[in-house]
Amino acid sequence: MADPAPELNQTAVDALRVPRRGLRGSVREFFLAEEVPYGLALCRMVLPPILLYVVLRRWPHAREFFSTDGASAPLANNYGYFNMLPVPSGTVAVILMTLLVVLLVTTMIGWRTRISVIGCLVIYTHLNMLDCLSTFTKYSVIASHVLLLLSFSHCGAVWSVDAWLARRGATPPAPPRFPAWPRRLMQLLIGLIYLGAAITKIHTPTFFSGDQLRFWLMTDVNNSNPMGEQLTLYPVVVVTMAYISVVWEILFVFLSWRGHGRWIMLLLGVGFHLGTRQTLGLFIFPLVSMVTYLAFINAEDVARWRDRLARFRRRSDPEIAPLAPIWHQRLALAFPATLLVTAVLGVELEHQLDPYGLRRPQGPHELVEIDPDRVEAMLESNSVIRPEDLVHSLEMGEMLIGGYVVGHKRTFRQGEKLFAQCTLNPPHPDLMIECNLHDSDNRLLDRVHQVVPREAFRANFLYVLHDALAPGEYALVVRCGGQEVVRRRIVLQPAEDAIPSAPVAN
Repeated sequence: MADPAPELNQTAVDALRVPRRGLRGSVREFFLAEEVPYGLALCRMVLPPILLYVVLRRWPHAREFFSTDGASAPLANNYGYFNMLPVPSGTVAVILMTLLVVLLVTTMIGWRTRISVIGCLVIYTHLNMLDCLSTFTKYSVIASHVLLLLSFSHCGAVWSVDAWLARRGATPPAPPRFPAWPRRLMQLLIGLIYLGAAITKIHTPTFFSGDQLRFWLMTDVNNSNPMGEQLTLYPVVVVTMAYISVVWEILFVFLSWRGHGRWIMLLLGVGFHLGTRQTLGLFIFPLVSMVTYLAFINAEDVARWRDRLARFRRRSDPEIAPLAPIWHQRLALAFPATLLVTAVLGVELEHQLDPYGLRRPQGPHELVEIDPDRVEAMLESNSVIRPEDLVHSLEMGEMLIGGYVVGHKRTFRQGEKLFAQCTLNPPHPDLMIECNLHDSDNRLLDRVHQVVPREAFRANFLYVLHDALAPGEYALVVRCGGQEVVRRRIVLQPAEDAIPSAPVAN
């Protein structure tokens, strides 16, 4: 009789052997593995409130921005494709904006989710393309791509009105599972956006020198950013942040998929975007970008969070009575009825607001002619730039690191080195910059000049405060175009070895 042991051992080995899927199998598993779309459901719920903030602010100006009654600015016109997209009339523009508001709300709550998301995608993208001056921005492009991916997904299968209506009894069914490719494409979307931004920065030398980022921090083009203005006082920190941001943008698409790398990259991204709100005045862009981070949340994360929350509250699943078939039919008709009623109400409300004053007792609003002298000044091509407009600042410190002055101070001792750095406002012509040393009586003691070419933003000067300079007050004076533009007071103290020691008491 044969010994069955070898067959049993071979069976155990075959059971423990893990089949190799190969590259094609791994890619198929990555995109087509079925999962519960929790991350996409979170994106569906968080993105509409952010867009509503933008849409509601522009709704009263829909006739002006997006219709033939106003001053629309289609993006396609900039590339010579005139009449590429139809520009609606004033009333139709108001209807579209009103429907967009309603569809964003229904998308957020997950009512007729797929229809709502597709409606948001079509209307939002169309209106953005009709106003390239203010509505069409980087965050609107990202939001349109997110809506496109959501329209192909089953983001309304969980945590939505549609999911609630699909429940027929008190016992909730198991969450449905679908292929993961919409979520994977959204992850790749934000990762490739960061990678493209990093490649652009790598080809911009002024970004790594800190000049470009420093001037961004000073401007209030987006919104007020007082923290950014304070940060410009520490140029070494600005340069360090520039390098860290580029490294993070490159690594994001490679390390944000699993394990500790995922949470490290996501937390760094949250800190980065929140930092742009405080330093660059950005508001909507960081929020829209962080919405895509929700696509990195999977079913295991949700199950783990549910278990942790269950420790702090009593778990009780309320029984939900099944809806009668008649109510399902009525709710099916409620969606188009809601769209129709809100569109009519929106047109009526805009009619009552009367943005152009057509029904005012004084008559419609009239355009006010600009003063001719102001028009001439605005259109003048060869405006005179004053020397004081070319020089931004003069900073003094004890050393130079990475092309920037560090150790800022105004009190020095004999024998120390004084590094002065004059920062210029771009663009500027080739300049001759002087940084002269004056005494307390404004007598010129030393003159140093330097040619600054138009591609440079900084001029560095070195003074050795030797013993020939008596302790007291001095001034560094920057001259540009033969005129004094900046003056900084400094104090020179005796050398440390020249200070007499205090007598020791017996």
